[in-house]
Amino acid sequence: MRVTMNTLFDQIRTDLGRLTDRIARTSSTITSGKIYRRPSDAPVALTHALALRGDIADGEQYSRNISYGRGWAAATESALSQVEDRLLRAKSLAVQGANDTQDATSRAAIAEEVQTLLEEVVALGNTKMGDRYIFGGQKTRGYGPGEAPFVLDRDGAVRYLGDQGDVAVDVAPGVAQKINTDGKTALADSGAFEALDLLHDSLLADSNANIEIALADLEKSLDYLRSQVAGLGARTNTLDNRAAMIDELTFTDTERLSDIEDTDIVKAVADLQALQTSYQAALASAAKVTGLSLVNYI
Repeated sequence: MRVTMNTLFDQIRTDLGRLTDRIARTSSTITSGKIYRRPSDAPVALTHALALRGDIADGEQYSRNISYGRGWAAATESALSQVEDRLLRAKSLAVQGANDTQDATSRAAIAEEVQTLLEEVVALGNTKMGDRYIFGGQKTRGYGPGEAPFVLDRDGAVRYLGDQGDVAVDVAPGVAQKINTDGKTALADSGAFEALDLLHDSLLADSNANIEIALADLEKSLDYLRSQVAGLGARTNTLDNRAAMIDELTFTDTERLSDIEDTDIVKAVADLQALQTSYQAALASAAKVTGLSLVNYI
């Protein structure tokens, strides 16, 4: 079959156009660092990449949740540790007040400090993280004027207005981790408020026998609080382990995503050089063909 010059020229233009497009696409993968510009460039790779991006985004959200949970646990542990410090001071005051050398006047002075300690423990029970009460159970907000999870009445009694609900964060698909300890469990059940109130009243009443009882109650409260702090440590360890797992999964997914969509720069540069060489050769060949005269052709 005879090949006309028009057919030959059309073929040259088509081949040069294809080479130009391949050079442009290869150059784009180098400059962008990605193997595709459009979904049609690598549809299978893009599908996998989108799934991995979704997994990475989920992992980042779980990491933020865990970080929030760690902060909550740290705030809880700090508050309980400070309560423990107040109870230790109260215990020291109880020992001092129980000494037979004390009289009614000196015990009344000690009672004033015990009252201050009681008020401080109530304030610690109303610790916030941001705008949320950490010991309110699920009732972390929404208290009326002058209200909080713990309210100290004028008679020295302390009322708990929160609930015993759990505050939890999502740490994995379908997995929620509890991060709080409600105020009843953490403080009210410890008997700390009653022990401090009893010590205060016993000092004012100049009752050595009741001071001894309050001292024993304070010791029990301290043991209870220490067990609560130990439980918080276990919860924090769980969050730490979850965080490590998520970090590892996110790292693996990020590496897989890079393998799928990132350009192999060394290979791409070599491909580009080969294409440019082919293009120059095609141009040289086309120049010879288009330079043929009618006489040369015949």
